[in-house]
Amino acid sequence: RRKMDPKDFLASHDIAPTALRVQIVQILSEKKCPVSYDELVEQTGANKTTIYRNIALLEEKNLIIISENNHKSFYELTDGAKAYFVCESCHKMEEISMPALPQKNVKSVLVRGLCEKCGG
Repeated sequence: RRKMDPKDFLASHDIAPTALRVQIVQILSEKKCPVSYDELVEQTGANKTTIYRNIALLEEKNLIIISENNHKSFYELTDGAKAYFVCESCHKMEEISMPALPQKNVKSVLVRGLCEKCGG
């Protein structure tokens, strides 16, 4: 996939491209899996409240999907609806095929259970 310019991405969605927002979008665009809140705090060095405010802004504009696993939030840039299976034992999170839900505007689906390793 084509490398995205975080400043252009933010500007195209009418969001002022502050240094932190650019950094958050850069981190999310480079990862192939959802990124935890703790990872964002650690990688940006920003305080927790500032991260939350910026994540809330991106969510409000429907630019990110938030998934929860083991009482932690994970974030990824939206490029269509996503579905994940989360093992309730080892907490492994894997992307699965999106179920067909006609007439619904679905952003994300989370299916919980046990993976093959943990007894599924």
